[in-house]
Amino acid sequence: MNTNSDPYPHSPDVRARETEDNGFSKGLGLHFQPSEAYWLDCHNHWADNQWTPAVIYRNLDKFFLALDAYRLGRMVAIMRDESAFPVCQDVAEHDPRFGWLYRLDCDKPDPDGVQRALDCGALGLKLHNAPLMRGAADPDIWLRPEWSAVFERLSQAGRAVLWHVTQRVSASPYHGGGKNSYWKDAQGGSKTSNEHLLQTTLEVARRNPSLTVIGAHQLHLGLERLAALFDEHPNLYIDTSCSFFLRWADELYENDRSILRQFFLKYADRILFGTDGSIENGALDANAVEAFLCHARFIKQLRLPDGVLQQVAHANAERVFKWAAITPTHPGNSRP
Repeated sequence: MNTNSDPYPHSPDVRARETEDNGFSKGLGLHFQPSEAYWLDCHNHWADNQWTPAVIYRNLDKFFLALDAYRLGRMVAIMRDESAFPVCQDVAEHDPRFGWLYRLDCDKPDPDGVQRALDCGALGLKLHNAPLMRGAADPDIWLRPEWSAVFERLSQAGRAVLWHVTQRVSASPYHGGGKNSYWKDAQGGSKTSNEHLLQTTLEVARRNPSLTVIGAHQLHLGLERLAALFDEHPNLYIDTSCSFFLRWADELYENDRSILRQFFLKYADRILFGTDGSIENGALDANAVEAFLCHARFIKQLRLPDGVLQQVAHANAERVFKWAAITPTHPGNSRP
């Protein structure tokens, strides 16, 4: 019933009712589809003027007050401020909803700072290539020895890097994306290209085979190119943010669903759910809730088998980040 070849998978409990209690409830809820145990959103930007446990819990509660009913179970926040490390450690140790990444700027390679973040429980590192697109940094900066030391430190710790590598040039009115983001800010033209930035990241992945590299926003690549890169680089992953997205009134065309579903089935262990949400100074981004729902809606319309759905929704991120799974506490657990 839930094999990868089945275009109409159902929740495992539908089959279980055929035999449990001598089949008393056989046929009950025969239409129930696979449902995520919970979502783990691996990509969220947090910015605030100060960091205390109260501030982090306030932000957590904002996310979960809005999204717990939709089975958000965990989220990963991106932190810039080193002074927040002990606070993040304290919250993460007491609240299984919360994990965090340390965002490091390209001009500030700091292996010791990365180690301090890891010692405080950081799940990994976040990098962003915007300064390179804007012409403010050397396109090959990541291949310098000082950055090699950072990547080696991450590899030794078995931690991952979530990396905004490239950026589409076209506008994307479907999900509100502007034209020529980052690139248009380069004074006198950019010194690099998407292909150059991609190849540099792939070189980092080749030099560090124990390093998990998560390409944010699917590296702004189509499925055929992604498939080839997955086949070539076993330590390469992607998150679902931005393009794996379906607006509230839309349904996937059957042809598109078939193409996307086959990709997800083949590379089920390489895709992490993420939305690129944002909280700044305690305010939940007005688009964050709808962005979460648009990403979750896309995944649900692929009609994935239960096992694959759980991988994408939370299990892949937990494996990559070495983060123990949880027993979700969303309201659905208590329904009769």
